[in-house]
Amino acid sequence: MFENDYIMRMILQLVRVLRRSLTKEYPSTETEITDIEGKVAEALDLDPRLMFKLEPESLVQLLQLGNLDPVLAVYAVRSIYYESDLLEDSGDLEKAELRRQQADAIARAYGVEVTLADATPEAMEDFLDEQETEE
Repeated sequence: MFENDYIMRMILQLVRVLRRSLTKEYPSTETEITDIEGKVAEALDLDPRLMFKLEPESLVQLLQLGNLDPVLAVYAVRSIYYESDLLEDSGDLEKAELRRQQADAIARAYGVEVTLADATPEAMEDFLDEQETEE
């Protein structure tokens, strides 16, 4: 019961950050990216300074030491892909590519059928709308 509440709280926090981003409520892209990174890392119970510097396979190995919920993995993968698009738009191509590779690795490791195309702003809005109607 407690674990389900924790997972739901993490998902809701991620959803709030993504909604803010999709409605462009952030003062800067850098702040937006930092907020997304922070919430994803928090949801995965990792330090964001460490998490987002790891090579993709190292990140997966670290996540596999924990007990990542499959539903949370879907949100994390989508969020990391979405962040990679923001990074690319801001000109940080190297970091954007690392994020894509990290999201790809997590998706493969946890059987998440989400691709970069599923993380466009339009796809993210549709996904979040679908999730809200299912609750």
